[in-house]
Amino acid sequence: MKIRILTLACVSTAAALLAACTAVYKNSDACEQLMRSKLAQTSSDTLKIRHTGAGIDGSRVVVEGSIEHVMTASEAAAARAASAVGTGTGAASEARAAAHAQAPGSDKPKKVIQAAAAECTFHGPVLGTFSWLAPARLAAPSGQDENEADE
Repeated sequence: MKIRILTLACVSTAAALLAACTAVYKNSDACEQLMRSKLAQTSSDTLKIRHTGAGIDGSRVVVEGSIEHVMTASEAAAARAASAVGTGTGAASEARAAAHAQAPGSDKPKKVIQAAAAECTFHGPVLGTFSWLAPARLAAPSGQDENEADE
C-alpha cells in the first residue's frame, strides 16, 4: 500500500512540474507572436528574435531582438540632406547614422538595424500587459505613466 501511495505522489508531482514548465514556453511563444503582430501593425520592417527570457512560472517574459529596415533611395537622400545641415540634435544624429548606412555610390540599399525589446506579463495563461522597451519610437509612455510622472 505504501508503494502505491509513493508512486501516485511521484507521478502527480511530476505532472504538476511539467504543467508549470509548459506554461513558461507557451507564454514565451505568445509574447513573441504578439511582438511580431504589434510591429506588423506599425511597419513592414523585419523582426529577428535573439533571446526570450521568462520569469518564474512564465509570469513575466522579455523578448529581445532586432528590427531591420531597408532604406529606400528617398530615405537615404533625406538622411544625407539632414546630415549636411548638422543641427546636432538626436534626430540629426540618427539621420547621420542613416546617411552613413547608405553610401553615395552603392548599388544595394543598406539595412538599418535597431535593437528591439518587449515585455509581457501574464496571470497564469492569460496576458496581462504588453509593452515595448525599445526602440524609443515604439516605447512611447502611456497616458497613465505620464500622469504618474507629473505627481
